[in-house]
Amino acid sequence: MNKTVLWIIGGVVGLGVVVWMASSIANEPERDASIGFGEVTVEGTSLPVLGDPSAADPTLGFQAPTVSGADWNGNPVSIEADGRPKIVIFLAHWCPHCQAEVPEVQQWLDEGGLPDDVDMYSITVLTDKLRPNWPPQDWLEDESWSVPVIMDDEQRSAVFAYGMAGTPFYVVLDGENRNLGRFSGQVGINGLELMVQLAQRSIGG
Repeated sequence: MNKTVLWIIGGVVGLGVVVWMASSIANEPERDASIGFGEVTVEGTSLPVLGDPSAADPTLGFQAPTVSGADWNGNPVSIEADGRPKIVIFLAHWCPHCQAEVPEVQQWLDEGGLPDDVDMYSITVLTDKLRPNWPPQDWLEDESWSVPVIMDDEQRSAVFAYGMAGTPFYVVLDGENRNLGRFSGQVGINGLELMVQLAQRSIGG
């Protein structure tokens, strides 16, 4: 077989691979850019954005609004004045500090770190298909995340409702949804324990 024939065969095979790849890409279902967002309702007055995280929060004792939405499976979740203190964590899928915090929080939960008299909720925020680790549900499922999740909407309703400043972001609420403290950045296990104590001090108060 001469070189010309080999060249023709190689070209045909190469063209076939290119056509196959193009066909495969074309047949892949395109992921909707809205994946990772939910529908959120806010009832009540929003907390202003937390200013200097190292200073005292001027909204301590203010009642936070009720925020309702759903997780990626459509399960309804509501953060409301239900008589139980709670810790709310805001997470962005592309945030390296959130990616470091989530497995630590989940391990703490698995080891019984959260007492029975305090609840925990999470809100996925600032979702962006052009940034790493999208969509947030894939990330959290990979981490076996067990905390109830509200997926924020494209208008960032939950972000504005709680005055989020940076991610991760924590809000501690008493049973009447009053703000007991807001914290920006990684807190680790020690920070989680302190927030639990803060939440528990409000019980019966």
